Amino acid sequence: MLFLFTMPFALQAQLNKRIKRAAKQTVENKAAQKTAETVDDGIDKSIDAVKGLFSKKKNDRDTGEQNEMADKEQPGGSSNASSPADTAINDFAVFSKFTFIPGDKVLFYDDFSLDAAGDFPVNWETGGSGEVVKLGNDPGNWLSLQRRSGYVPTMPAALPENYTIEFDLVTNGYGKSGASSKLHLGFVVKKAYSMGQAGSSADIELLLSRYFTVNRVSNFGSEAKIKVGTNIVRQLPELTNARMHISIAVNKQRLRCWINEEKYVDVPSILQGNMGKYFIIEAMDVRPENGQFAAISNFRIAETGEDLRSKLMKDGKFSTSGIFFNTNAAMVKKESYGVMKSIANLLKSDNNIKLQIVGHTDDVGNNASNQELSVRRAEAVKNILVKEFQIEESRLQFSGKGETTPIDDNTTEKGRANNRRVEFIKF
Repeated sequence: MLFLFTMPFALQAQLNKRIKRAAKQTVENKAAQKTAETVDDGIDKSIDAVKGLFSKKKNDRDTGEQNEMADKEQPGGSSNASSPADTAINDFAVFSKFTFIPGDKVLFYDDFSLDAAGDFPVNWETGGSGEVVKLGNDPGNWLSLQRRSGYVPTMPAALPENYTIEFDLVTNGYGKSGASSKLHLGFVVKKAYSMGQAGSSADIELLLSRYFTVNRVSNFGSEAKIKVGTNIVRQLPELTNARMHISIAVNKQRLRCWINEEKYVDVPSILQGNMGKYFIIEAMDVRPENGQFAAISNFRIAETGEDLRSKLMKDGKFSTSGIFFNTNAAMVKKESYGVMKSIANLLKSDNNIKLQIVGHTDDVGNNASNQELSVRRAEAVKNILVKEFQIEESRLQFSGKGETTPIDDNTTEKGRANNRRVEFIKF
């Protein structure tokens, strides 16, 4: 009788506990949902604000494509006739101080074109968060860097002694508010999701604040036998809430970094021990819920090999994947200035050298279109050498092979990046 009398009270107590747990879970779920909505709203507002950064680029691209449509020259052969394939020689000259030469063998490439918006990219790893986003009228995808997260490109092996890294960076949400974040470009001794976990490392610190600032370069850890710590503090207000191109060159212990055409870092002995065998981008306090935004795209790592003269003298030819073009267009990008200048210097050093310029594409699109595109790209390179660097036109010929002679696997992003190249053959 006592058992029967007390049983309803026990059941009621259990029921009360379940109700409390359910209520608590509901509150937590609502809080999490509200946080997610706040973050999504912050990202959306940041993306809306970034759209203006891409309107000029779209107009430039449209103008270039219209000019290219006017070019009706048939592909093939080695014609030296002048045509409007290159429409950006004046813009190209603004990078006249750019001395960066990208590596010629692509080890890793990702423009996030195969990733769905809202997902984390398949070729990257992180211990934090991030997602692929689209920005305004820009046709490409971008990886949004968020909060305190490290981003590591997935690669099968450690990096070589000599290599280059390039990527586009866009930021927004900084300036008047006084909020600040940081990005660390880290060169670490082992694969890790933060520089702290990696142990010894060197890094370039970029401050995202009222002014975009190249803030500091330093190394630390047991492998740093000689400590290097340099406060650069170059404030660049024109790059606050802007799009920029970042180029990095690693040559054994030497580390250099350019932003657009200007070199800001050149430290000859900072990468000690195994520093630089792996690379990480670490975001610090980039808060989308507060309207802060940072994203990267067109990320490329390439191994640096022999210099151009050595290749030409030994093999009678050389090729480079470091001359860049807009997608499906023959306009040479400004970031190609360093490579173009080195080729021009090679030609100026020996007036007897004559070069056949051969364009190559990947296999995206149909064969006929790629053949035509490869010819127009080779012609654009020739035009810049003649008009910008004053190379005699009689020393240059151009042709294209389209997608017919790949040197790498066209089923991968890295392979396609290697196949998009310009070849120079001595004749």
